[in-house]
Amino acid sequence: MRAAVFTFVGVLVTACSGDGGGITPPGSGGAAGSGGNATGGSAGASGGAAGASGGTGGAAGSGGAGGAAGSSGGTGGAGGLAIGEWTDAPGACPSGTTEVPLSTAQQIADASRGEGAYSGDGPGTCYLIKNGNYTSSANVLMLFSRGGSASQPIYFVGESRDGVVIHHRATFSADHLRLANMTFDLTGYSKSGSFNTITIGAASDLALSHLTLTGDCATGASGGHISTEQDGAKNILIEACLIEKFGHCSSGGHLDHGVYLSAGSDITLRNNVIRENSSRGIQLYTADGSFGSLKNVTIEQNRIYGNGHADYEDGIVINVSGAGPLAGLAVSHNLIYDNYYSGIRFAGPATSGVTIDKNTFFENGSGSSSASRSEINVDGAGAAGPATISKNILVSSAKLVNDCYDAAFSIDDNVVFGAGASGSCVSSVVSIDPKLVAPQSADFHAQSPAADGYGAYAP
Repeated sequence: MRAAVFTFVGVLVTACSGDGGGITPPGSGGAAGSGGNATGGSAGASGGAAGASGGTGGAAGSGGAGGAAGSSGGTGGAGGLAIGEWTDAPGACPSGTTEVPLSTAQQIADASRGEGAYSGDGPGTCYLIKNGNYTSSANVLMLFSRGGSASQPIYFVGESRDGVVIHHRATFSADHLRLANMTFDLTGYSKSGSFNTITIGAASDLALSHLTLTGDCATGASGGHISTEQDGAKNILIEACLIEKFGHCSSGGHLDHGVYLSAGSDITLRNNVIRENSSRGIQLYTADGSFGSLKNVTIEQNRIYGNGHADYEDGIVINVSGAGPLAGLAVSHNLIYDNYYSGIRFAGPATSGVTIDKNTFFENGSGSSSASRSEINVDGAGAAGPATISKNILVSSAKLVNDCYDAAFSIDDNVVFGAGASGSCVSSVVSIDPKLVAPQSADFHAQSPAADGYGAYAP
């Protein structure tokens, strides 16, 4: 991975008082992975000007241990908006569930499959995984082939996020499941061929929350830390996760991503840190329908930064065409910065209902020397379908857009500072300095009154 142009401060993530189960702050080593950026302080990116409490949420259900069912109380910025900020709850099962402890890799494998001593466990079971390091010779350690019910999901909760370390992978093929409060670490993991850390097949009503997915930036091929791979993947929530260092970051690794969405519907990525992955932070790619199609994808309140190590590697890429269309994509309230080639790149035209609004872009393209590097990027003629791009803040020494070509979208009513903002798809530019608080420390709150209503922290 290249050296970043700026020294960014990582997001502040703190353990609940006395629970002993909080995540190691990104960049401070331990289970969250070494080699990151410095940990934020109270006045840094995570504190925020207002310091208001983040709200709860999550389509996957009510609260639970480690946020298993969805809440992510962050320490947010203005208006209580948490962007890549959270506090992990103690590792404990939600009230009303039946707690079953797990302390060996074989027990974890059997419970996820509904086999052996766990074959009779039904909806409402909560498996509490005790602190420890877990690995296996099996192809997949956690194969979730038995689910719960809509009113009583099955939970897998780690005793502490940094204390439960899975040196292996997981696959979901069942419905109504919650996975929370643990680390998946691929450092040194060996497997031939392409693979993901977590693969989501034809499964619905899943919540993956308060997970660390990390590696050594030398493991993982043609996949991602989290991947959806079938149209049957639906109602998926990925929240309050650290997703980093997947793939081969120094050479090759052009198909290794943080999150890889190739099929599915009603997928939400909320309040995650997605950083330092080999190629793209988030890739939307349906392989012309070979995997399926995508519908109703929401990407909100994430920090997406430092991804890519070569040209055409970006924060987010939208690459859908032909028989694998994307219908409905909302990208809002994200901080997208210091990605190698662009912030968001369009590489396929089969899109409808795409909105990119109220995000803050900062110095994407900083790793590249290409004349085509830009904040918003279009691969070429016929590469971009309809989209609305508005109310964003874009601060960059690169271009706003490399070339509009025949893009069927409008880049309208955005605050643009430093970047060249020309092209037939660009209109109504607000050319002011938004006066970001401390971008060198990853605090992207805008101080200029003229920037009110724009960028990631806008209401």
